[in-house]
Amino acid sequence: MKLPQTFILNEDGYTLIQKLVQFRMDEDLAYEYHGLRVIEEKQQNIAQKNGILHSLNKAHKNHAASKMLERIRKKEEWKAYWEAKNLIPLPEILRDAAIEQLINDFNATAEGRIQLFLIMQEVIHTPIYYDMDHFKDAGEETNFEAHIDKISHLCGFGPWGKKIYKNTEKFFKDIKDEGGKMLKWGITDLVGVGSIAAVLALPVIAPAVGGLLGLSGAAATTAGLTMLGGGSIAAGVGMVGGMTVLVGGSSLLGVVALDAVGKILSQIPQEAVALNIVKVVNLIHYLKSDDNRDQIATIDILIKAQELFLEFKHQIEREMLLTGIYNTRKEMMQMTHILNRAFRQLIK
Repeated sequence: MKLPQTFILNEDGYTLIQKLVQFRMDEDLAYEYHGLRVIEEKQQNIAQKNGILHSLNKAHKNHAASKMLERIRKKEEWKAYWEAKNLIPLPEILRDAAIEQLINDFNATAEGRIQLFLIMQEVIHTPIYYDMDHFKDAGEETNFEAHIDKISHLCGFGPWGKKIYKNTEKFFKDIKDEGGKMLKWGITDLVGVGSIAAVLALPVIAPAVGGLLGLSGAAATTAGLTMLGGGSIAAGVGMVGGMTVLVGGSSLLGVVALDAVGKILSQIPQEAVALNIVKVVNLIHYLKSDDNRDQIATIDILIKAQELFLEFKHQIEREMLLTGIYNTRKEMMQMTHILNRAFRQLIK
């Protein structure tokens, strides 16, 4: 099945993903600095008082301020390195483009607005801090839900940012409850705090996917990460040598066109498969909702998204039954739980 063009972003779409990820970093640091100012004001008030209790309280506040300053330092350092790797290499016209203008450009057409929804979804599923090169994880993002809610409203999708996150979180919880722990890669946390980025960063995955495209070495790794999407978007995978970015779960579901489902699924964690599937589920939910003001104009996208999932589901089930793409019955049952949970969500 040919991949719908809606799932394929150009440089403008890639740039907007990067800028919205940067926006989350800026919001996170602003929240941290606000917390630091609150502590400093309390320190000043305590400094004017005497007594052992006030002295103990002062020591506690000093320790809290010190820890917060160190956390801010790490985040500032990480952000500077991330920007140098992901934003500075962009063409100047894109690097200087305002977020609002990029959003307006996508909002100009019905298809562009659906692409904007997919862009927002990628940003929501992209942890902003994770181990990268010689940098260690800078810590957790504070006030995550408030940040994605702000991005959702900025893009014109109201509460859908939180809906995407909550549905993805529930999807992972449901498949864990139904299929037991997904222990192949040891990732049991929920999406949004780095678990998926950790999965996609595993060194064996991207080269394996890229290798199926006939590539090797760094080219295979880059192509593999681009196909997987999710956390890899923030790792700087984009318009390298004319490469496009695939979004909305199409990076993995689109392999049905390559007739390579079995080969790929045997080499990547089931969590990565689940993430790609739930992205399509989220998109279909939005396309069917009253919030989609372009329901008539986007009916073809809805049909293709549903067909993409059903064809993917059919091919996986066929491969599991006929060629045994998984080594154990447990792995097959876990994948069955993932597929059936998504199917049940789609027919609600």
